[in-house]
Amino acid sequence: MSTMIDVKRLPLIVATGCILALSGLSVRAESNRVTFPENFDKYVLYATYDRGSSKEEAFATPETLEIAKSGKPLPPGTQIVLGIWTNYELSSYFVMHKGEGWGLDFDEERRTGDWQFQQFDTAMQVMASSNPSRCQSCHSSQRSNDFMFTIDRMRAYLP
Repeated sequence: MSTMIDVKRLPLIVATGCILALSGLSVRAESNRVTFPENFDKYVLYATYDRGSSKEEAFATPETLEIAKSGKPLPPGTQIVLGIWTNYELSSYFVMHKGEGWGLDFDEERRTGDWQFQQFDTAMQVMASSNPSRCQSCHSSQRSNDFMFTIDRMRAYLP
């Protein structure tokens, strides 16, 4: 199998490469390591945010909630799930997943600690249309709370 190069676009490709090289920019493919929790049936609902016909439900494992209550940082491997309801129907899930060194997958100004984000459909499959960088940009404002908006609700959770 041969690869054909569109010769009309070759000058543009070469020019782009030269500009990047001269400017000192690096091109790096970003990964997304987030998976949907296999043990989601063991997660507990610790917070609900109602917004009329829409709402969000926050889920974590009992162990994650205990660690949060202790004031210790949540360890690598932690997954937090947000169920998104639209017009009174579950429409998707967002998963916030922490992994050892995962922050290094992103440039420093976009890093949210070692957390990565992904949207899943109701069948728990990655949504191709999702844009995890939106989650990153919003959660970056919560640096002092380990990049989480719900840490206070986790600490206040009573079974």
